Amino acid sequence: MDLNTPELTRIFRDELEERSRRLVLGARELADKTLGTSSIPDLVRDAHTIRGSAGLLGHDAIREAGTRLETLWKMVAGGYVPESGVIVAMEATAGRLVPTLDGQDQEALVELVGKLDSTLEHSEESMDIAPRRHPDEGNLGGLLESVSESLLGGATRVDTGDLYKLINRIVEVALDAEALADLSLVSIEGADQELFRRSWRSQLERLSSSVGDIQDQAVSLANVSFFDAVASVPQFVRYLARRMGKDIRFQLAGSDVQLDRQIVDLIREPLRHLLVNAVDHGIEPPDVRVAAGKAATATVVIGATATDDGVEIYVSDDGAGIDWDRVAEVGHERGLPMIPPDLSPLLFHPGFSTVDAITDFSGSGEGLSEALLAVERVNGAIHIESAKGKGTVVTMTLPLSMVLQNVVVVALGDQFWGLPEAAVEASMPLSKAELSTTSSGRAVRFRSSAIPCVSLSLAVGAPEPEDEAELLVVSTRSGMVAVTVSEIVDRRRVAVKNLGPILDGAGHITGAALLGGGQVLVVLDPSFLGAIARQRPRLVEGKPRVLVVDDSAGVRQLLSATLNGAGFEVEVASGAREAVVAMASDGFAAMVVDYSMPRSNGVELVRTMRASDIKVPIVMVSGVATEEEKKAAWAAGVDAYLDKFDLRQGVLTRTLRQLIGLDDADTG
Repeated sequence: MDLNTPELTRIFRDELEERSRRLVLGARELADKTLGTSSIPDLVRDAHTIRGSAGLLGHDAIREAGTRLETLWKMVAGGYVPESGVIVAMEATAGRLVPTLDGQDQEALVELVGKLDSTLEHSEESMDIAPRRHPDEGNLGGLLESVSESLLGGATRVDTGDLYKLINRIVEVALDAEALADLSLVSIEGADQELFRRSWRSQLERLSSSVGDIQDQAVSLANVSFFDAVASVPQFVRYLARRMGKDIRFQLAGSDVQLDRQIVDLIREPLRHLLVNAVDHGIEPPDVRVAAGKAATATVVIGATATDDGVEIYVSDDGAGIDWDRVAEVGHERGLPMIPPDLSPLLFHPGFSTVDAITDFSGSGEGLSEALLAVERVNGAIHIESAKGKGTVVTMTLPLSMVLQNVVVVALGDQFWGLPEAAVEASMPLSKAELSTTSSGRAVRFRSSAIPCVSLSLAVGAPEPEDEAELLVVSTRSGMVAVTVSEIVDRRRVAVKNLGPILDGAGHITGAALLGGGQVLVVLDPSFLGAIARQRPRLVEGKPRVLVVDDSAGVRQLLSATLNGAGFEVEVASGAREAVVAMASDGFAAMVVDYSMPRSNGVELVRTMRASDIKVPIVMVSGVATEEEKKAAWAAGVDAYLDKFDLRQGVLTRTLRQLIGLDDADTG
């Protein structure tokens, strides 16, 4: 059957225009050496979506082009920097997609794909590291990436009234700040101290409230309605219904809910997968429904519900429901871990499918796994509820904003850790929890079920503290787990930044936020805690010790969190003098040294270490050093030199492991 109906072709063309435009701009920024690394996953996803949609509709030339572009952008994400001619071909290929759809000179696109094929055959010979950019303020010298980079070049409609409200609020804040300055002068002149304290406190509270309002108003300017996000969905559902011979009534709920534009971009592909699953797997043919005593016309609903700390987007159907017996059977055949009665985590494994044949729409088992990956990128969660004969509801719990996220803050020593609030089901004093011990570790009774329990300290590679007093119940990919911590500090809304590529790949960390005063909040991946809780307790003895030397407290904290979770024991030093004293104690397996430090820079420290016959591997990290300074570092005796804008994912951990002799990872 010809799938190119006018409705679906129009949907595909609109999507192709948007995604190909982003691929063209991405190639240009790659050529200009201005491409932000946080944008690369979006470009990979754009090419991937073009490939899948074009294949569905039978546009083979566009599908082949999307396949090559996806492969190349994945290589860029891994550290590959194409030559200028290849980048030109990538831009030209993306630029030819829409004209090819319109029937203009398909041979030109085929020729460009041939050039990309030639590039892929010889790609292993060109693995230079990506262009250096000047470090942005607040990104810890390049170790963090602002999510706002992926929005550069975009545009959002803004209501003029809302804009002027924001401007007025900013003026009010400026006046409040001036009032605080005046109070300071009054204090110096010896005014009544009690009156001064009350006035100061009142003014600070007013200023804090105003800043909070400005934050909310600024974020809302980038919002769009849920209706805008799903405007083409009714056409898509009608097409699926006709294609599969099913009678479906589509309903939209919560159309006026406001969403971050980045969230809208994020959910489009997952929603498509969920709709295909609902119509193809969930909804029965009309005669089957009638035989089961149901209405011949099925109902599919897409809805959005705003909550205090986020938004819930769901797809529901009144179909046959999930065959959990079949799910268990396939899970057993594949040897996947199962924790009855909740078998829903099995459905998110890549390639998991309960159908025997792959169709044009489904059967590959990739839909739910890709939806989960998209949701977890923003520390969200996805849940499935299904009852036999009654239907299925899949709910994505997402933050209101990708820039600002709600997290539960816990303390571990002098470090702060955060868990996405959307993933935290409950919290309680540890003394009130029903703890038990099993063959695989501790368990906690919660909602009439026993769930595994893990200490946060052990999960991130630190010795278990003696003062654990609180417990969090966290929803993860593998089911709920209990996490014990020393203290639940607060619930805060923070600006979370992605890990830069040099640290990216640390499976337990999804990002970090700056709390002020040099303190860093490291945000943990709930699914990592779920995986750790279901393993036997890990031993923390005998781990290789690494000394991290950096003048930035934030960098020291972030590196410590990353390396601790990767199996290293970390000690820190803020400068050369502290490093020399620490190394005198011996027992270190390696050092990580920043190039730029006050008084004695990293090169001078390395020279001192080598002159003292200290032979441990030394890795130098820098985001600002020139090529000459880099050569000086090698001459001083470093064993590896990493740019903080290195695009190789997780290269710091891999480099350390290779130098210490823990594995044979290639450091490039």
